Amino acid sequence: MLCLPGPKYHITFYLLIYFSDFIIIPWLLNLPFTSGSASFREQEKKILDSIIGQGAYDRRIRPSGLNASAEGDSDGPCIVSINIYLRSISKISDLDMEYSVQITFREEWKDSRLVYRDPSEKIRYLTLTDPDRIWKPDVFFTNEKEGHFHNIIMPNVLLRIGSDGGVLYSIRLSLILSCPMNLKYYPLDKQNCYIKMASYGYTTEDLVFMWKKTDPVQVTKQLHLPTFALADYITEYCTSRTNTGEYSCVQVKLIFRREFSYYLIQIYIPCIMLVIVSWVSFWLDPNAIPARVSLGVTTLLTMATQISGINASLPPVSYIKAIDVWTGVCLFFVFGALLEFALVNYASRSDAHRAARKRRAENQQQQVQQVLGGGGSAFGFTGGGGGGGGGGGLGNMGNPGYGMTGGGMGFPPPPPKWDSNPWEPHQPMPPHPMDPPPATKWEARVDLKPRGFQYSSDNFHSSRASYVMKPVLRGPQPNPPPANNKFHQVEVRTAPYNQNCLTRWFAAFQTRSKRIDVLARILFPLMFSLFNVVYWITYVVILG
Repeated sequence: MLCLPGPKYHITFYLLIYFSDFIIIPWLLNLPFTSGSASFREQEKKILDSIIGQGAYDRRIRPSGLNASAEGDSDGPCIVSINIYLRSISKISDLDMEYSVQITFREEWKDSRLVYRDPSEKIRYLTLTDPDRIWKPDVFFTNEKEGHFHNIIMPNVLLRIGSDGGVLYSIRLSLILSCPMNLKYYPLDKQNCYIKMASYGYTTEDLVFMWKKTDPVQVTKQLHLPTFALADYITEYCTSRTNTGEYSCVQVKLIFRREFSYYLIQIYIPCIMLVIVSWVSFWLDPNAIPARVSLGVTTLLTMATQISGINASLPPVSYIKAIDVWTGVCLFFVFGALLEFALVNYASRSDAHRAARKRRAENQQQQVQQVLGGGGSAFGFTGGGGGGGGGGGLGNMGNPGYGMTGGGMGFPPPPPKWDSNPWEPHQPMPPHPMDPPPATKWEARVDLKPRGFQYSSDNFHSSRASYVMKPVLRGPQPNPPPANNKFHQVEVRTAPYNQNCLTRWFAAFQTRSKRIDVLARILFPLMFSLFNVVYWITYVVILG
């Protein structure tokens, strides 16, 4: 059980405890008659006064180099170690070729004038709230467009001084840096942007920048970019030489890979859809002129608007970009679909004119046949060896099937209707009135045709027919012809016309306009698919 003094001894007891804690124990430990925190701050004040006090330090003079001697007859450059903490990247502009970045910039160097001794060995470093009291490297960012410090709530600056004279200077900066871009492979490209730091006034004889050996660049884990991804970063040296000397320079290369998913959704897929929509006109009727024209013009204008929007977000460059190849070919296909309709319209009108001419020719032929089949008595015809009502004989013309008696003119009888058995005995067939005259002196008569064959010039010259003909031939006629000059029967066999499946299928379409549409339905998708294969292999696989 703890025994406490009585009430009258309370005051004496507490005074004894206070005296022993704040007077006797500190005196035994040889410490000042103050609290512990007060002693540390007092010690820091004494050290700061001793190293950067009035007349003790001149910030106009740079620190001595590593090769400095005690006599001062030799000196070397001050080595400054640099490292960067990348806090955020807010914007990468293709149009202005710049990007915004926020960093924590740190420098470390040794200054022998700032060496101090701490008897207690409890002060690891001194924090200086006024960085302008000591010398600092004259570093600047060579590719900076704009920049500012952060002063809210207090200036974001840190300066520490170690007991060995080592100085750590850290500051938070927001910069807008230029980034020259090569947009040849846009939007399948990678861009290299730099953060370059160099000395403005000190040459390499006085100041040298070096990257920190461990972790020269740190990147925050919360780094997110809208259209890019930070693929890698590389530290490099970029010492430059000018008319005033050689200046130390360090740089970090930030490799940005463009995120393609955005451009796939916003550019490539809409362009593919526009090209496919322009092909719808191939399935419309050639006579639907308003529908096909409006569809072609609408897709063409939409494609042109799409290209204008793409170019508005990019700087004007003298070389061809990957997106220019894509949009140019898509525009070509849309324009080609519109030109295809112009060709179809021309072919349709040409087919209509040709059909009209053919109908007029058929009408004229029918009228001639009706006149010839109406009876020969009206025209003074007499019977002959040709056989047909109203047909004349050979007469004085020497041609079988028609002739002329007296002063009258003989006309050939109408062609026979071959509705009976085609393999009947040979009967002479007169020449058709629309057939051209024979090119040689041989005379021929065909007397056998396939079943159901109607005589006409189109069927006679058709290359698809496969049949056996047995014409009767007669040799060259002397003048005058001999009395026994007779026709001789010969047999001529024609080979069938060979056609492949594609030709037969294509021949099923009667008009040229329809054939052009069918051909466009095949060629346009095939060529566009081939272009896609070449495009993606070239820009994704080969060029990486």
